[in-house]
Amino acid sequence: MNNTIPSHCPCGTSMPYEMCCGMYHHNPGTAPTAETLMRSRYSAFALKQFDYIIATQQLGETPETAAAIEDSNGATQWIKLEILDSVNGSEKDKTGQVTFCAQFKEGSNTGKLTETSNFERIDGKWYYTGGRHQIQGNTPHILPEEHKIGRNDPCHCGSGKKFKKCCA
Repeated sequence: MNNTIPSHCPCGTSMPYEMCCGMYHHNPGTAPTAETLMRSRYSAFALKQFDYIIATQQLGETPETAAAIEDSNGATQWIKLEILDSVNGSEKDKTGQVTFCAQFKEGSNTGKLTETSNFERIDGKWYYTGGRHQIQGNTPHILPEEHKIGRNDPCHCGSGKKFKKCCA
């Protein structure tokens, strides 16, 4: 698990991490909407908090382990999240869908994951239940204006390294 706490939340809200996804990471099962859960799961992937991923999903009879998720995602640096659409998923709904695009980096390769995620509220808690995704490789990643950082600033991915030594 990455112990570096970023100043801005990785989910892209421009809020401090502890006032955004951090509070859900400390209390799994408290995200009030499907979109909030999706954002907090993205941040958990970005910060390598794989136990949170396990705690917030219901994927069938054979549950994944945090170690298995880390094996397949540990080398991925999540760069930017963009919510494309959200259908249902409010505090009053039983189900919801969130479509998003997430830019990532693995080694010297960049890519874009676009997914329509399905969520279900079970016993008052939102869970990720699956989704349909598409991965596009070798894509340039562009930070929005509010996330532009200098070469010597801490990297926005939460690695604790300077931007120039990490995602630049």
